[in-house]
Amino acid sequence: MNLFDTDRARAVLRLTHGDPRAIVAAMRTEERVARLRDRMRREALDAYIVYGTDPHQSEYVPEHWRHRHWITGFHGSAGTAVVTLDEAGLWTDSRYYLEAEQALAGTPFRLHRADEPDSLGVAEYLAENLPSGARVGAAAATLSLNEFRALNGELTPRGIIVEPGSDLAAAIRTDRPPLPSTAVYELSAERAGAERSEKLARVRAELCRHRADALLITALDELAWTLNLRGSDIPYNPVTLGYLLVEQERARLFLDSRKLSSEFAAHLAADGVICSEYSAVEAVLGELPAGTALMCDPAGISMQLLNVLPSAVSTVEHSSPVARMKAVKNARELTQLRACMHKDGAVMVTFLYWLAGSREHTRITERSAALYLRELRAAQPEFVDESFPPISAAGDHAAIVHYCATDASDRLLEGEELYLIDSGGQYLDGTTDITRTVATGEPSDRVRTEYTAVLQAHIALATITFPYGTTGTQLDAITRAVLWRRHRNFGHGTGHGVGFFLNVHEGPQRLSPKWNAVPLEPGMVVSNEPGLYLEGSHGIRIENLVCVRADRENAFGRFLCLETLTLCPLERRLIDREMLTEHEREWVNRYHRLVFDQLEPHLEAGARTWLAEQTAPL
Repeated sequence: MNLFDTDRARAVLRLTHGDPRAIVAAMRTEERVARLRDRMRREALDAYIVYGTDPHQSEYVPEHWRHRHWITGFHGSAGTAVVTLDEAGLWTDSRYYLEAEQALAGTPFRLHRADEPDSLGVAEYLAENLPSGARVGAAAATLSLNEFRALNGELTPRGIIVEPGSDLAAAIRTDRPPLPSTAVYELSAERAGAERSEKLARVRAELCRHRADALLITALDELAWTLNLRGSDIPYNPVTLGYLLVEQERARLFLDSRKLSSEFAAHLAADGVICSEYSAVEAVLGELPAGTALMCDPAGISMQLLNVLPSAVSTVEHSSPVARMKAVKNARELTQLRACMHKDGAVMVTFLYWLAGSREHTRITERSAALYLRELRAAQPEFVDESFPPISAAGDHAAIVHYCATDASDRLLEGEELYLIDSGGQYLDGTTDITRTVATGEPSDRVRTEYTAVLQAHIALATITFPYGTTGTQLDAITRAVLWRRHRNFGHGTGHGVGFFLNVHEGPQRLSPKWNAVPLEPGMVVSNEPGLYLEGSHGIRIENLVCVRADRENAFGRFLCLETLTLCPLERRLIDREMLTEHEREWVNRYHRLVFDQLEPHLEAGARTWLAEQTAPL
């Protein structure tokens, strides 16, 4: 388009505030949408859906499959794009509303707020905006069976056809990166807490229980856990691209053979694991013997893989049994994770001590602070990577729940404001995720009140006991009730599962308003992270990792509790002591004593003195 003679160009200039980089990005998005529409017309499609995932339904995906980001410019880990012949939209949740608004400014895409009660979902939107007989396309490789059924259920009664097919976004993406091919490596049984053969035996027991002959594992973290392997195909997630087909007598691993050393291949073969190329999975599934009952997770298997199954092969649909096995950490994993929290806690204390003492005479920005924190973690033994892109956010940027500082947005930590740092590490002995909010100046009474309310919500969850069978959704409501009494809320879940040297976001358990029927079990690790966000002003979040533990059993049943694993002081300048009950003050003081006792031996003199001050009784 000509930038200076169209209404669209004037809109781009207005919405991007004249930022040259934003203008170029918006023009590039416009061009890509036009190219996609050309392909849609050739395929006789009235709408096309671009999912933000890969053939494994991953949250974080390799650049090879980041089509939704490529066509919209939106970086968030959650979101779906829809392009019709005359409209374009992006659906994402409340964590990303502010980020998405900025990314979509001046582009053809309109933001649809998926968590708003009156917002139409993707399927509802298509049902209302397409005529009977319309055809909706999506890449079969990234469309799960569950998602396909959800679309069909809404669109078929309207006479609209859903057609899983070729990947049109990939077809027009001339600069598409190749598949990653980083090496895989073996995680020892001592690290994993169980032999590979033991895990395969547990999977096969599940096959018997569900009367299935084979299980297809599509999720990358489940594959990594089952075979005690790790990789680096996806940033921040120590996994490799692959599939695993487990049968009673053997297992077949599908991955790029260049990634695998002969020694590791021999170890796999000794446990009955045969290695095939990543691209061979469709051919092998297409040759399964007649009568085979294949167990698969309808949320994880793609329509492309389903479509290659012979008609004489039946499917046993069930949530992946590996997900729950992986979520319940064994004793060895928990022992290592507790030790990992010592070094990660010492890193955080060193960082916060540096932050408190350096701001007056050092120019600290959001990005320089995050880079320094990474340097501290990287110096620790067994460090591999960060566990996600750090959220280093000052002032109003902290109100953007998943903010990521860029060259354009980076700003100084200064003045009377709050600074929020959400970060974590991937170590051979554990995965960490922690958020602290600190004051860069003298906090106002209002901010102290808000911070303390979030702290009270955090304590409510940290101190709860609950009967076996309780779900994360129930605990989410109990946590929020503290803020609800003040007519406050936050737009993300209270907690997510965390892997052991695996993905920082792990299911099947989660603490969220969205219903989750999975009960919490001893050994599960979840985050405790209530927050409060005021657009244009500030954001507050306090996050620790906690482990579900057995508490006691009596005439009323089995009760569980939560053990706080993360070790790092709270921002005492933001705590309004008078707001806290005696029970809450006792918890803070106990927690701070634990933090000091556990971390003091790992700190240098200056940080040790600072920590003693921060953890003094309230």
